Amino acid sequence: MNLNILWFILIAVIILGWSVMDGFDYGVGGLLRFISKNDDERRYVMNAIGPVWEGNQVWLILGGGAIFAAFPRVYASVFSGFYLAFMLVVWLIIFRAVSFEFRSRVESKSWRNFWDTDITVTGLGISLLLGVAIANILMGVPLNKDHIDYQSLFSLLNIFGLAGGLLSLSMFLMHGSTYLIMKTEGEIQKRARVFASRFAYAYIIFTILFLLLSLVFAQRLANNSFGIIGDIVPVIMIIGGIGVIVSAKSSSDIKPFAYSVLGIVGAVVSLAVGIFPDIVPSSINPEYSLNIYNSASNHLTLFVMLIATIIGLPLVLIYAFYAYKKFGLKVKMDESSY
Repeated sequence: MNLNILWFILIAVIILGWSVMDGFDYGVGGLLRFISKNDDERRYVMNAIGPVWEGNQVWLILGGGAIFAAFPRVYASVFSGFYLAFMLVVWLIIFRAVSFEFRSRVESKSWRNFWDTDITVTGLGISLLLGVAIANILMGVPLNKDHIDYQSLFSLLNIFGLAGGLLSLSMFLMHGSTYLIMKTEGEIQKRARVFASRFAYAYIIFTILFLLLSLVFAQRLANNSFGIIGDIVPVIMIIGGIGVIVSAKSSSDIKPFAYSVLGIVGAVVSLAVGIFPDIVPSSINPEYSLNIYNSASNHLTLFVMLIATIIGLPLVLIYAFYAYKKFGLKVKMDESSY
């Protein structure tokens, strides 16, 4: 297989891994102040992701490194126009990490409330802003012939961008809710089932809205390179959302999460097939777009990176499997809990 196409697929897989693994982190964080009623319940919710949230960040680092090495022009061009937006996301990620580390350092209600609010705000903010950025890339970026994007931060907050942000926000909140169904028991689990169903409805609504708006703002999604196959991929998103709604009302703890993962798979695959072979399409002139060929590193670099990935990616997967198996299915509170 062509290495350029293979690396496009590999990066899509990494984005999928990040969306599934880190997505429920952001979703649970965004739900923290809403799904829990007191400090004990907030500690219980935090411990659902406490053992794994740091490890899940590996997918974000892996994705950024892969894009930087495989498609360096994409990395440079995207950061020229999305610099402030991405730096805002980075700061939200940093403050989120600080919240987990500092939250239980002081026996003070106001201290803990502050950091709990920070976890909620950063979870919601990251989920929203990443969707805004991706929607704007799908719509097309004003790249000039030098592949430089001079747009401002506020220009990203257009109708299509906000629709993408609401779609990703509802998706991660749905995902976080289904994760809590799988990891918790009692009242928290009951509330998580209600939230999962509500956010699944929102996810379906915003998916349909986003697809309709794409007919005006991002026609490449309808005119994709895969024809009818590409057109029906978004149906997977709808199926995933419906599955969450139905299974959240059942007694199953795992099915809602599985359907949520299916919805995320549909979203990532829809993004990949909708934009291929471009990575950053230009809204000024299609000839200025960055695609998998004119933005890629040389063949030797792509090959060496492929060997490193073949060795390294299984290690990441083995670590993830071990971590989730080690800490079991349901949350157990002990002396080391948050």
